[in-house]
Amino acid sequence: MIAQNRGNLQLHSMGKDNLTDAQIASMKEAFYLFDSDKDGKIAPSELGILMRSLGGNPTQAELSKIKATEKLTAPFDFPRFLDLMRNHLKTDPFDGPLRDAFKVFDKQESGKVSVKDLKHVLTCLGEKLEPAEFDEWIKEVEVGPDGCFKYEDLIQRIVAK
Repeated sequence: MIAQNRGNLQLHSMGKDNLTDAQIASMKEAFYLFDSDKDGKIAPSELGILMRSLGGNPTQAELSKIKATEKLTAPFDFPRFLDLMRNHLKTDPFDGPLRDAFKVFDKQESGKVSVKDLKHVLTCLGEKLEPAEFDEWIKEVEVGPDGCFKYEDLIQRIVAK
């Protein structure tokens, strides 16, 4: 379901200031959940599990490369984890296809989608949403008097979750 889908965190080099406050909060929560002995650190062997808990899907090769590149040989703290995520995090694989899906409905290339058209597709085709689920989901966006909403705003909200 689109409303419940968290932004996938994929591996790739990016700039240092690419994390939102919501992403940092999610990372902090996950990090401290994995800190089972409550010493403020996690073992490098737990990095893959931690990244997957945040929606990423790193391969063993990617994890090995990160560990080698970042010289991860000992337990590390949250600030170090945040640096790792800043260096190896990419959200585009999730928001790119999502944006492409919305563009299918944006025939005038206005950046807007009709609520009526989207509701029809999401409640009638493929893995269907219940109409009540759609109505709850659409409350998250500002619908204009023309019955359309700016899908970029919704993408940002979905990715931030």
